[in-house]
Amino acid sequence: MTNKKLIIFNFISFQVIWWLCVLSAKPGLSTAVFAAVLLYTLLHLSLVEGWAQTLPLLLTAVIGAVADQFAYKLQWILFENHTQWLAYIPLWMLALWLAFATTLNVSMRWLQHKYALAFMLGAVFGPLAYLGAESVGAIQLPGLYSLAWFAFEWATLLPLMLWLRHRFNQSLALEQT
Repeated sequence: MTNKKLIIFNFISFQVIWWLCVLSAKPGLSTAVFAAVLLYTLLHLSLVEGWAQTLPLLLTAVIGAVADQFAYKLQWILFENHTQWLAYIPLWMLALWLAFATTLNVSMRWLQHKYALAFMLGAVFGPLAYLGAESVGAIQLPGLYSLAWFAFEWATLLPLMLWLRHRFNQSLALEQT
């Protein structure tokens, strides 16, 4: 695949995975979608980024999941049909963060040096993703403070994640201009 085709494939794949994850927020489907996204991530590492990118990919996914776990503990996000491991965010949300981490070095790589733009895009599009999940009944956002949190979360985490991936690329001598 050419670089442009890979970028388009990565972008479209994430959009499809986002929908699969959000729509799998039903009893019994979350585990299957998590397994599928895990397989997708392993294929991504094997065929696209290389195994040396495993740590930074997992690190960025964990950062996002921890931020959502924080919001969940404070009840700023409520998950519909969440029946497994009630103390933690559901598997479909973990799958979503894992899939998102696959975009940071491919379809979102162009943002790695544009932290102010990443801040603004995160503040706008992060909450929109949660509103989209709410509109299909996967989550509930109990108040405006929830949207404020997700705007803050994404405005800070997107630049941080892009910076982390950039730093790992430098340390692996994979820096591209």
